[in-house]
Amino acid sequence: MLSRRPILATSAIVAAACRLLQSGAPSIPSQSFVAARQVSAISLGSRQGISLAGPAGTYLRRSVAAQARGGADAAKVETGMMVEVEFKLTADETGELLDSSEGKGLLGFIVGGGEVLPGLDAGVIGMEVGDSKDIKLSGAEGFGERDDEKFAEIPMEKLPEGVVPGTQLQLQGPQGPMRAVVTKMNVEEKTATLDFNHPMAGKAVTMTVTVKTAKEAPPPGELIVETVTPGDGKTYPKAGDTLTMHYTGTLASDGTKFDSSRDRDQPFSFQIGVGQVIRGWDQGVIKMSLGERATLKIPSDLGYGDRGAGDVIPPGADLVFDVELLKIN
Repeated sequence: MLSRRPILATSAIVAAACRLLQSGAPSIPSQSFVAARQVSAISLGSRQGISLAGPAGTYLRRSVAAQARGGADAAKVETGMMVEVEFKLTADETGELLDSSEGKGLLGFIVGGGEVLPGLDAGVIGMEVGDSKDIKLSGAEGFGERDDEKFAEIPMEKLPEGVVPGTQLQLQGPQGPMRAVVTKMNVEEKTATLDFNHPMAGKAVTMTVTVKTAKEAPPPGELIVETVTPGDGKTYPKAGDTLTMHYTGTLASDGTKFDSSRDRDQPFSFQIGVGQVIRGWDQGVIKMSLGERATLKIPSDLGYGDRGAGDVIPPGADLVFDVELLKIN
């Protein structure tokens, strides 16, 4: 849900990905393009949404509700506050329900902190707890516009068996995995058209939100981002971007490893700033530039809190993640 226009999928990168595709079949099998999000190794739980995350993991699951803490609710939402909202996301043209918090937990974020899309960030300001509002998300405030340069044609013979229009492919691009939808197959010319745009790019949507809590934001804790290997220093993720990363997670107390994408040799993809990962990731990774490898030292309040996570992360555990930002899309 709530993905912004990709900032790295330029025509040059798309062309490079297609050159790789023309030299061999996609390294990862195709999958049907459906409106569903899988649970990932560091996700906040399964949601129905318009984005696809990585393969199902067995650890690190928690409620989507943000950790707004203590004190009475404020009279009105102001910049800097921690808010939690119920929401429904619908397509303006068809009225189709694209995503919803129903049964999946509240969406929590710090207003004005760049953790969610600009339209949502600005739209809740001035609302009171219990208020409902329709927030229009289009253009730069929503999913961005479609980019014609993000279409490419490839020989049909390079596609995996069984691909039909509407199939989503994941292939290895020059900066990591890339996703594209097969939009057209020309049998006579034996070519297929791939669309690297986000599926909702160029479409207007409305998010109906109800503010459930609005409190002063808790202290940021002692989140520490230590650079191990510098990135390019200029390309940083924005809320809603889809990131591809490698990570290894350990307990700060004794170094016990509880999960690792590197062990699986399979990078993890997620959308930043939309409640798909723990807040320590949302706040820490957004400070990293493309190609950077860093250590995130995440206090419990920005991780899994007093609940912990299953048998692998005790309640109140501080966490350490070795992360590498492979791609911003």
